Amino acid sequence: MTNSIGNQIKILRKAKGVTQEEMGAPLGISYQAVSKWENNTALPDVQMIPRIAEYFGVTTDELFGYKLNALTNKERLIQFMKNNQILSVRPVELKHGGSAEFFVDTGKFSTNAQLAKIGEYFADCVKEHHLEFDTLFGLAYHGIAFSCATATALFNKYGVTVNYCYGRKIPDRDGNIVCGHQPRDGERVVVVDDVLTTGITLDEKISELKKLADVTIVAVIVIVNRKQQTGKVERSGEDRIREKYDAEVYSILTDEDIEAFLR
Repeated sequence: MTNSIGNQIKILRKAKGVTQEEMGAPLGISYQAVSKWENNTALPDVQMIPRIAEYFGVTTDELFGYKLNALTNKERLIQFMKNNQILSVRPVELKHGGSAEFFVDTGKFSTNAQLAKIGEYFADCVKEHHLEFDTLFGLAYHGIAFSCATATALFNKYGVTVNYCYGRKIPDRDGNIVCGHQPRDGERVVVVDDVLTTGITLDEKISELKKLADVTIVAVIVIVNRKQQTGKVERSGEDRIREKYDAEVYSILTDEDIEAFLR
């Protein structure tokens, strides 16, 4: 019975991250009914099959276990990164000590299609966590493209307008270290970047930003949070940012997500 519909429902429900009760509510059924399906003691009514498939975003064939290819949003992103060589599965020594079995090179986001996709993931994260802010800030260099893609996705997908700016590695001839919107006192800022490990560089750039204006850092959003890969550093970048700026840290992926997917 390994390919039973009950087993497939259980796999899909866990991948979606919902309880039996949470699954049953929008379908108008009890958690007891879901439990019976998953334990193969009862079968869904034939009229319920299309609704269950729609709920999980799969075809009815996939629901019955044929060519099952239902991935969570995180798994789809990991697969996308792997297919585009952004994620390389190979041993790598980390610059702050320690090692990992994979390497993330966000410099490989090189087409407009790739940037549009990652921008949507950032924008979805903003909406998922109901973040309220005035300005979106990207760190040079990779964060420049990601903040631009996120700002565009927020407007195109959700109709949200925010200020947008990004940092410079070297000041321009007028001494400016920020391009685009110039932050003002009292503004709420969300910072976007690629990978967070120790958070040392991120901390430095946020400190520079706060010297320009008395802004509040609402949150930091990164593609990958490598909090388990900080090597010899005593605390993770996530802890560093939370403790110093009282800001939330969100990541689209963690090292655990990637390791689980690769396994």
